[in-house]
Amino acid sequence: MLFEPVFEPIEAGNLTVRLAQSEAEVNAAQRLRYRIFCEELGGAANAEVQAQKRDFDKFDDVCHHLLVLDANRPAGNRVVGTYRLLTRSNMLKVGSFYTETEFDLSRIRDYPGEILELGRSCVEQPYRTKPVIQLLWSGIGSFIASNDIKLMFGCASFLGVNLNSHKHALSYLYHYHLAPEGIRPRALDGQYVDMNLMPKEEVVPRAALAALPTLIKGYLRLGGLIGDGAVLDYAYNTCDVSIVVQTDVIHDKYVQRYVPESS
Repeated sequence: MLFEPVFEPIEAGNLTVRLAQSEAEVNAAQRLRYRIFCEELGGAANAEVQAQKRDFDKFDDVCHHLLVLDANRPAGNRVVGTYRLLTRSNMLKVGSFYTETEFDLSRIRDYPGEILELGRSCVEQPYRTKPVIQLLWSGIGSFIASNDIKLMFGCASFLGVNLNSHKHALSYLYHYHLAPEGIRPRALDGQYVDMNLMPKEEVVPRAALAALPTLIKGYLRLGGLIGDGAVLDYAYNTCDVSIVVQTDVIHDKYVQRYVPESS
């Protein structure tokens, strides 16, 4: 597992965002992921994950684990938010990115410079507030600056696999935020679901934007773009899309807010 500090912890009152420093902290993040993805959202975990009540896979050992910790909670139970960060350099140890279980990333793999996969993001219910989300993004911004990340990507999800309930939002993403072909992921053959479900002239952007999950709206505010095709994940009851963010085009106000200047 990866425990080098990379950047200095960021504190905001009783909350701190930093990278995991021990296997115990990674385990705490995995327990949080299990509570959110499996217990709260009803994801179908394998027998080993269910037995340990930890959401884990082969990628965890080669990732950095970003944590939000609450100092007012008991020791061992302080992790209230997490993100999993996988650079291309570390991905080479396992041979693929997690996102490649659903999307073809061949164009992104060819992107010059260091790239970063964001994944397994979750926050405990009482902490799903703007300050906590901003704290997580402050940590990501520090990681980006410290590792000279040129491009970020990952999956983001709509809850539920009823495509009809997502057709307005998916069509909006397709018509207004599709990534350029040179950096566009594509859902794998056999899993590909067309996102162009409504003509552009029938899409009402304001209404569609309001229907987007908070995480996807956050990526769009950063200048994020969407890959081609969605994937229905029946095991976790989600409709997944791929996200791409070029760090050199992140909107200025977000650079100022989240990404510290290089020292």
